[in-house]
Amino acid sequence: MQRVVLVSTYELGLQPLSIASPAARLIDNGISVDLLDVAIEGLREDILKKADFVGISIPMHTALRLGINVAERIKELNPNTHICFYGLYGSLSGQYLLEKGLADSVIGGEYSYPLINLVKKLSGEKVQDLSGIWTKNNYLSLYLGRPSYIPPARHLLPPLTKYARLITANGMKLVGNVETTRGCAHTCLHCPITPVYSGRLRIVPENVVMEDIRNLVKLGAEHITFIDPDFLNGIRHTLNIVRDMHEEFPALTFDFTTKVEHVIEHQKLFPELKSLGCLFITSAFESFNDEVLGFFKKGHTRKDIELALGILRKTGIDVQATLVFFNPWSSIDVLADCLDFIENNELVYNIEPVQYAIRLLVPKGSSLAGTPQLPMDLLHGDGFNLNWTHPDRRIDKIYNECCSIVEDAARKSEDQLVTFLKIKTLISKYKLKNENEENEGEFDPQVLRSYDKKTLPHLSECWFCCAEPMSEQVLQSSVSSTT
Repeated sequence: MQRVVLVSTYELGLQPLSIASPAARLIDNGISVDLLDVAIEGLREDILKKADFVGISIPMHTALRLGINVAERIKELNPNTHICFYGLYGSLSGQYLLEKGLADSVIGGEYSYPLINLVKKLSGEKVQDLSGIWTKNNYLSLYLGRPSYIPPARHLLPPLTKYARLITANGMKLVGNVETTRGCAHTCLHCPITPVYSGRLRIVPENVVMEDIRNLVKLGAEHITFIDPDFLNGIRHTLNIVRDMHEEFPALTFDFTTKVEHVIEHQKLFPELKSLGCLFITSAFESFNDEVLGFFKKGHTRKDIELALGILRKTGIDVQATLVFFNPWSSIDVLADCLDFIENNELVYNIEPVQYAIRLLVPKGSSLAGTPQLPMDLLHGDGFNLNWTHPDRRIDKIYNECCSIVEDAARKSEDQLVTFLKIKTLISKYKLKNENEENEGEFDPQVLRSYDKKTLPHLSECWFCCAEPMSEQVLQSSVSSTT
């Protein structure tokens, strides 16, 4: 039987379910497996040298970039090992990985079942079903079946103390991450889930989720982050879970991700969610400009965001908002208006500074590429991404300067209000130049006196997606920022 190692490089500072979940299924099929979380343990060369099969999880772009570095090192250490990239970005970048010789196989979509079959086949067993497994000469369809789920093999991972914490005004808590669904019922054009799942949803059974939560509590978890792309897609399912969780563990708090439109649609449920322990939600606002939101097919408007904010604040649930701050349609005026909206709606502490350094990522296979708003003749690139250039070249200058501000702020653990005001000053300077005014808009620290510093509940590792890394330095340092 193959000596199997599953590798994670980055999963937003949380325990990597993308290796723990398939590991449980492999073990259940009589296959022994080692797990390696490079973000926490580094590159365990002693394990990798002995591996016959290495599966590298790539659930997001940052993990893909880091995973390529890991694959190159594995080939140096152990040239005969079979390297398989699997996960969401396997579907989007598989062809590139295979053609460049970085991977021997690629699996996208639901990956546990294909992984089992691939390992069995490489071990010499007769396997009839190879659906979902891509090789250089054989591109098969995605596997999006409805697999049976079992609790992840968390005992093979580093302890929760090595991962992200919940930060509140009263201190920090250990965090466990759980998934209740996979895929997404929505089809936002810029989202990497859309071209893979195409609006399909996979439900993780309630008994499996609850058993996983029990295991996390035994490991010390005091707060649960539900990592579903949208926790309210299957509202009955998720409500049953948090109700049962609260009954069994009344002290547990939790957070989840959901769309603005779901906050409005299910507003009557939010008081109950608060009573069950919900501290905050993450929501992809992305922009406050209706035209940009329409291009993304987000399903909400600027007024909807204002309505959702009112619902959440009335309920006492905070929001951590995400942005795609830089995109092909955001002019200097749009950027300035975005910051005005944040300030006027008192959202400065609801938005992590890294969000001001987010640039729209367009992977090959993106549902946004080739649409009327982003035609292919505006895109270029021969790697795993399609690159775009803003028609106003000054936007790229602003982007680079914003990245520098955010990177410097991260190094200094700067108050995010200070960072916000620096970004606002920078964009005001460019806006004033447009209007031929003399004021250069220099940052005045005295303005801080008119603001109250807040510590809203949030995770020590911020959530982001659909973004290009700010720099190689940030990309490499991100894997060790949560310890």
